[in-house]
Amino acid sequence: MQKRLARPEKFRISLRHGSGGTPLPLPSRRLWPLKLFLLVLFFIMAAIAWAQIGSMRGRKIQDVFDLAFFLFQGFWVVGWSTGVFVLGAITFIVVFYRESARLYDGRLIKMPRLGPLVMISEYDLAKIRNLRLESAGGKSEDSVRIRFDYRDGATGLGDAMPRADAEKLVAIIREGASPALRVAAEESATPAMPEPRPASSAVLAGSSPDQDPPPPLQPFSAIALIAANLVPIFGVLVLGWNLSDVMVLYWAESAVVGFWSVAKLVVVEKWAALVTAPYFVGGFGGFMSCHFLFIYYFFVRGLDAAGPEPFVWDALLDLFVPLRLALALLFISHGVSFFTNFLGRGEYLDTDRKRLMSEPYTRIFVMHLTIIFGGFVTMLLRAPAAGVILLIALKTAADLLGHRKQHARYGRSDA
Repeated sequence: MQKRLARPEKFRISLRHGSGGTPLPLPSRRLWPLKLFLLVLFFIMAAIAWAQIGSMRGRKIQDVFDLAFFLFQGFWVVGWSTGVFVLGAITFIVVFYRESARLYDGRLIKMPRLGPLVMISEYDLAKIRNLRLESAGGKSEDSVRIRFDYRDGATGLGDAMPRADAEKLVAIIREGASPALRVAAEESATPAMPEPRPASSAVLAGSSPDQDPPPPLQPFSAIALIAANLVPIFGVLVLGWNLSDVMVLYWAESAVVGFWSVAKLVVVEKWAALVTAPYFVGGFGGFMSCHFLFIYYFFVRGLDAAGPEPFVWDALLDLFVPLRLALALLFISHGVSFFTNFLGRGEYLDTDRKRLMSEPYTRIFVMHLTIIFGGFVTMLLRAPAAGVILLIALKTAADLLGHRKQHARYGRSDA
């Protein structure tokens, strides 16, 4: 079983290699086939993105279909460009990769150079274990790699090299490690007095601080969710909303869910969200564009509509201006859940990128199956008000069920 990659004692990025100590002559890595492959693949992917961007320039948007297709293509470019960026970064690393190492002051210092940047990793020689040679595979049985264990992982030094050269490097490292090992042995032979540990209130109460129960799930998120879902009933009974208004509103809620999902990614991923967030927006935005076409031509425009298509901006204003209050409440509802549950209860500590990027699709898939089923039932019943209220009830129940299941995944129950 292969060990995880060892974590160095110290890590920093610099513009200089530093000087002093004993240099370790490492062989250059034979990466030219990989470099050539990555360069060709990068230019192909970048050319595809550029061609798509070029096809979007100057495109006339006359109706809703034109806008939805334009947005789908734009979101596709965003997701694709994220892949181009990642591949470009990997290509840059491989093309400009140069590795060197040295022994200095009881440390093994690895210094791979990525263009102008030097990634400096320091390993305490006294803590290096199981310094060994491993077969590098391939045709030559005399080709080996230098490997060693450190902390809870393992790492290597340099690329495949002849056994004689590797044995010389291992001898240099062991010779440099001898003084560090003697100092470590002397320090371990001197017993250290344990420092008194203050008793915390949790310990005095007979419980471990590590086992403190998480804050209870705040009911505000469920109340806000129900309140936001009651707004469409007011719209149907008082403002005269019809089925198409409700369907568009629920489609727009998907965009709200996507917005707060990006906020969650930023909290969890931090700097990595510069890559993961655009990738998510690209895929999710493309999905939303296609789904809007379905909602518009089935429930708003209608399959039996005749006459010319309305101009796109007139159609959008007619759709969303009457729903502005409901949209604001839905945005606030999901925001309350974000701040009270995800941040307030520490749910961000128990989640990861994969869960955050899949949850919106799972919840929206269930939600939209519900509203599409309810929408067709409403059309068949030919009782608009009663049917739309039934649809709202079904969607609210699905929302609450999804809300409870989502937060239950974090080891908590909704109370």
